[in-house]
Amino acid sequence: MKKIYLALGIAASMMFSSCSDFLDQEPSIELPTESAIITTSDLRNAVNGIAYVLTESRMTYASEFALFADTRCNDFKVTADNNQLGELRLYKYNSKGSFNDYAYFAFYQALGNVNSALKSIENGQVEGDAAEINDYKGQLLAWRGMLHFDLARMFCHIPTTVENPASELGLVLSDQVFDKDYKGTRTDLASTYTFIIKQFTDALPLLEKKSDNGYFNYYAALGLRARAYLYNGQYAEALADAKEVIGEGGFKMLNRDNYVEAWTKEKADETILEFMQTDKYNQQRYAPGYYCDADGYSENAFNEEGYLYKYLVANKDKDIRAGLIKDQSAASYKKAAGFYPNKYPGRNGNLYVNNTKLLRLSEMYLIAAEAQWHLDNPGSYDLAKTSAKAAQYINAIDKNRIAGYTDKTSVTLADILHEYEIEMFCENQITFAYWRNRQSVTNQANQEVKYNDYNTIMAIPQSEIDYNKALQQNPEY
Repeated sequence: MKKIYLALGIAASMMFSSCSDFLDQEPSIELPTESAIITTSDLRNAVNGIAYVLTESRMTYASEFALFADTRCNDFKVTADNNQLGELRLYKYNSKGSFNDYAYFAFYQALGNVNSALKSIENGQVEGDAAEINDYKGQLLAWRGMLHFDLARMFCHIPTTVENPASELGLVLSDQVFDKDYKGTRTDLASTYTFIIKQFTDALPLLEKKSDNGYFNYYAALGLRARAYLYNGQYAEALADAKEVIGEGGFKMLNRDNYVEAWTKEKADETILEFMQTDKYNQQRYAPGYYCDADGYSENAFNEEGYLYKYLVANKDKDIRAGLIKDQSAASYKKAAGFYPNKYPGRNGNLYVNNTKLLRLSEMYLIAAEAQWHLDNPGSYDLAKTSAKAAQYINAIDKNRIAGYTDKTSVTLADILHEYEIEMFCENQITFAYWRNRQSVTNQANQEVKYNDYNTIMAIPQSEIDYNKALQQNPEY
């Protein structure tokens, strides 16, 4: 039995990479407790170790979680079924499932690493440049915010989909190093999002505005806070954060000349934060690229009957995003023949190796558009209602994607959600965007999934509930 609360305390062992850029070399030191973190070099290793833990597991940024929101809608389909994604795409979650167990363990284990490193800073035991120590502290706080946020996206309802978040189940918060026998209880959903947002807020004044690729900086934390505010229905705050990233972050929009090529590159234009992977450190056959290719598991192909593929084909001569359709429809591919998304093409011919884009500038424009729409239509989720102010943010994306584009004077909520599909496919966005706006999606079995259905979130692993009887299961599991 996995006891994830041991990972919350991480008192037994922590594996860190000693390299200057994470995941470049074998991990070479084991830090049994936070007392081993005494230099800024140790702190960097601690930050690297978070990514190492997540690269070692399924259902993380290196594997299926990168496609989680996409495989649950009918924009995608299986061609040759290799019995890998069925649990996710057909909503066959249960308390003894695989993917909920993978995710719950990996994310809380990573949080254990975060908390142990933070404790070493709080104890005053780390020697070195104060500004450097503060930057690492900011990175660790941002990691703690993002890991909790993504646990909440998997195991808790989105705040905008419920009437009273204070009465809904949230997460077990991992906010400190716990004793190995600690057994936590779930807080409420409102408190969970307050905690998530606070981690990003506390990180911001500590973080540098520029950083090495793959590491948190000020704008990455700010962009993730904008996303968290959006999920929490704090639209004015989401808009303000997104506009700051857009206006002051120095990131450049991809355009028609470099959009398709960008997916083969590290640190491409628009990339605010990416999860780095290498030939040595990746999830191999569980990597997103392997699911999105006829020579791999072939379980995330475009559904030719879905909205997304129909749009891309109909606009293939105008919209550069149609260039990300990978044609593997030849008979030689046999059952796997089809059309695949090419956002994970593999580096140097290796489908396993792709940096997962965790945050891009286009999403900042989409957050701004969605937040502005809600500010102009308070309390509404009517797909047909319009916003003139939101149009500027959609125009900023589409004029860089569509030949001969003419600016829109207003956009509907439906326009904004369709833009999420077209721009952000295979980036873990689509179903979340629809549900937080109280819309249904259609799954790959052509069944409607409503925004408040119980199975929009996963079950807490039964092994955790067996270990900790005080831990509440999600309703209807």
